Amino acid sequence: GINAEYGMESQYKELIETLNGLSQTVRHVGIVASEFEDHRSQDVLNTMIDEMVRGLKKLNDAKDNFSGVQVPYEVLSYIDQSRNPLLYNKDCYDRARQKDEEVRERMTALQ
Repeated sequence: GINAEYGMESQYKELIETLNGLSQTVRHVGIVASEFEDHRSQDVLNTMIDEMVRGLKKLNDAKDNFSGVQVPYEVLSYIDQSRNPLLYNKDCYDRARQKDEEVRERMTALQ
């Protein structure tokens, strides 16, 4: 129903916010670690690492909300190649359209 869809939409939004926050924290940890100078840097680094751990725990806690979600392996490959996973849909559509065109040509040739 509508409430279930809203609940899932809300969970996706929260997941995206968690992933974005975690990504930003990891970037900041990298910056602080690469510019490490003294004990003040250590304090900042420790705080950021704690924040990163909290983000990972939040992500782990949310995993059960998505147990029924299946992501095609190819989408993960796109992400691994630093490609926008939304391009997967476009590429699937393009392949299907091309295959349809090939089938139509064969049918025309057989007539």
